[in-house]
Amino acid sequence: MRLVLLQRWRHGQTVAEIADGLALHPRTVRHLIRRFRTGQAYEPAYARCGGRHPWPNQELFEFAVNLRRQHSQWGAGYIRVLLRAAWPRQRLPNTRTLQRWFARAGLGPAPRGVKPATSHARATRPHEVWQIDAVEQLRLADGSLACWLRITDEFTGAILRTKVFPIGRFSQVGALAVQAELRQAFRRWGRPQCVRVDNGAPWGSTGDLPTPLALWLLGLQLKVIWNPPRQPRRNAVVERTQGVSQRWAEAETCSSAEELQQRLDGADRIQREEYPSVEGHSRLESYPGLAHSKHGYSEGWEKKHWSLPVVLECLSDYAVPRRVDQRGEIWVYDRKHWVGKGWAGRTIYVTVDPQTQEWIYQDERGGVIRRHAAKNLTRERVMNIRVSKPYD
Repeated sequence: MRLVLLQRWRHGQTVAEIADGLALHPRTVRHLIRRFRTGQAYEPAYARCGGRHPWPNQELFEFAVNLRRQHSQWGAGYIRVLLRAAWPRQRLPNTRTLQRWFARAGLGPAPRGVKPATSHARATRPHEVWQIDAVEQLRLADGSLACWLRITDEFTGAILRTKVFPIGRFSQVGALAVQAELRQAFRRWGRPQCVRVDNGAPWGSTGDLPTPLALWLLGLQLKVIWNPPRQPRRNAVVERTQGVSQRWAEAETCSSAEELQQRLDGADRIQREEYPSVEGHSRLESYPGLAHSKHGYSEGWEKKHWSLPVVLECLSDYAVPRRVDQRGEIWVYDRKHWVGKGWAGRTIYVTVDPQTQEWIYQDERGGVIRRHAAKNLTRERVMNIRVSKPYD
């Protein structure tokens, strides 16, 4: 390219003509012509690029390369954070230098984590929206299975909490265990404005009535956003952190769920407080509001402010279909409700009257068939995730 540029210049072409013919910026053409006029070589000066001498700390160099060789899923940015912990007072190579070391050692680049582009509205400040998701069927070194619950701040991408369970299927963890972890997150970070979840257990209902866990969250006066089914890009932020954590924690080398929990705790702290993700600074440094939402939480606060009227008002917006069986009964929250044998085989619609606290059964025209006291929708039962449990 430079030889062609030189020939065209010698044949009298102007800077604009050369730039247009070679699809170059005029400033680049002027710079190279200036080099030609001063007698400088037209070849690129690649020999002067990069460091001329090996890194002064050979031990650090070997440690970094060996670390990457042992953990092929770890990127240069994560390894640099670990080097800073091991050599806190020494000058460290930048991320690009580490990448060159790894390339020269024949160690290919780590898998990239690209945040998918989304068109729907996103959070505009820390703790406005938390994305919640789970990873399951993780096989550990001893052959056992584990899963984990993950809470990530949507705006900053910071991992707020990860809890490992020694169970393969997350659906077997149970709503009470998830509620306990959410309470721990509220105590540490404060309450968010919204939580974004998918349609899996224990928070999703795929268009039906909200699950018992979701009713508890609504009573805390939090907005619950259910993503459309089979659209993981709506939870793109937490999905990306899941992939990063699986590479960093290397669950397949953990001998137990407890060891996996320890690794994730350390990796989460690095991702949130040390990893240079925003112009060389950590997420916590770049977004001071991440330290706390300013909406405090405690068990005493929950007992005082948890609102059953908010839950009932939300349920009144639902009208879900139910098919009446041959006995004249339907199922609502794992309980049988009697409608009448005259409606057997027909589809009716169930909603809630927030004023009288009753279930209302309606026909397809909106006519009321029957009312039934909503005994399971009490403050105590909803707060303790016992909406679907047998009556005392």
